[in-house]
Amino acid sequence: MAIAFTCTVTDCGHRQGHIFSKRSYEKGIVIVTCSSCKNRHLIADHLGWFQNLTGDGANVTIEQLAKAHGVPLTKGRVGESEVLEVAGQDSVESTTNFASAS
Repeated sequence: MAIAFTCTVTDCGHRQGHIFSKRSYEKGIVIVTCSSCKNRHLIADHLGWFQNLTGDGANVTIEQLAKAHGVPLTKGRVGESEVLEVAGQDSVESTTNFASAS
């Protein structure tokens, strides 16, 4: 799997992509580091490490968080890989708190 997104850290705004396993996205934890500012962004948590994001300790993914915050996210395929595309910087600006893991 892969994700493309714009870092929401103030004064960063770096557009980037990351690759991770489907198993970790569906059953584990995925945290990616911005290649520009080095901030970490939570993509999926199925082990309950970030229970504060759901309030009830339920599993959470970037898809659920984006939907809850009204941020456009599209899912597609490139070859054999699933790709998540989070909207550009203007739409993601309000999601700094939910996407940031550090």
